[in-house]
Amino acid sequence: ARWPDLPAYMATGAADLSYDELDWRQPAALIIGGEADGASEAARARATGRIKIEMANEVESLNAAMACSIILFEAARQRRRRPE
Repeated sequence: ARWPDLPAYMATGAADLSYDELDWRQPAALIIGGEADGASEAARARATGRIKIEMANEVESLNAAMACSIILFEAARQRRRRPE
């Protein structure tokens, strides 16, 4: 891995931690898998944590671009409010 000490969070429906519970003000990597096959085995092994996006009951899943956009928007929102 290029930055072995950097935490890497993988977005997956099978996670206990919600994406908005993380402190995105700290450096971190985000792993978003492909829509058909998910993250590669190497990416899954690199992940230090797993996060999910809570969805309404009638929503089955999000495409990769939408999931990434939602999580990065939260990271940007937190970073604009930087202190703490």
